[in-house]
Amino acid sequence: MYKALPSIGLLGGGQLGRMLLQAAIDLDIKVSCLDPDAEAPCHELAHFFKVGSFQDYDAVYQFGQHFDVISIEIEHVNIEALEQLEKEGKQVFPQPHILRMIQDKRLQKQFFQDHGFPTASFVLTEDQADIAKHADFLPAFHKLGKGGYDGKGVQRIASLADQSKGFNSPGLLEKAVDFEKELAVIVARNEQGQISAFPAVEMVFHPEHNLVDFLFSPASISKEIAVKAEIIAVDLIDKMELVGLLAVEMFLTPTGEILINEVAPRPHN
Repeated sequence: MYKALPSIGLLGGGQLGRMLLQAAIDLDIKVSCLDPDAEAPCHELAHFFKVGSFQDYDAVYQFGQHFDVISIEIEHVNIEALEQLEKEGKQVFPQPHILRMIQDKRLQKQFFQDHGFPTASFVLTEDQADIAKHADFLPAFHKLGKGGYDGKGVQRIASLADQSKGFNSPGLLEKAVDFEKELAVIVARNEQGQISAFPAVEMVFHPEHNLVDFLFSPASISKEIAVKAEIIAVDLIDKMELVGLLAVEMFLTPTGEILINEVAPRPHN
């Protein structure tokens, strides 16, 4: 018997969503989008495009009522609305409780540490003044817990002379890592726990703006390092029990150690 494909509502209509839509169209899957920008990249390809804020409870809740499955192409969305939709029987992937954790870099790093995943040393901070309490931790990066995106919410603190560059909101101070390359592995996991991994890519960031300048696929790394990076990413999505896509960004050190930097629960470029 023919089983109808589920209708999908996507929060966000940016370039990453457009990539998702292009793949969905090939599979004859109808995806509709919610985005505040009427001219967002998805507006031409979406089955239905709704102008509205994916951070507004009512906008997200009302939008979600029309679809079988709700997903995201940006993690900074209204979690409370997604939790309510999930309670009412809608399928929400990635799951809201996982999105809540990933939205906060403090909780992300704590998860890595608590579950034994390799990551740079860090301390939690409540404000700019806390940086002075950890002078021996410098040089380091001060990262906002919430709201950082595309290079925003990160400041390098080389010494206490840079303290004023820090943030007066909850965040973390992360020890600067001597790394050779920045890598990323995207993994996908379904409801049955089956996992697939895409080959590792290498990212080269702009030195000032913290934005990707170049991405090389496949990464110029040994097979041993590629396998090691894939195992870490697969283990992480499995431990999270996340359903959907997870992009795992990592540092490769000169000694061959791999440290998780951060994750994004969505398509990634």
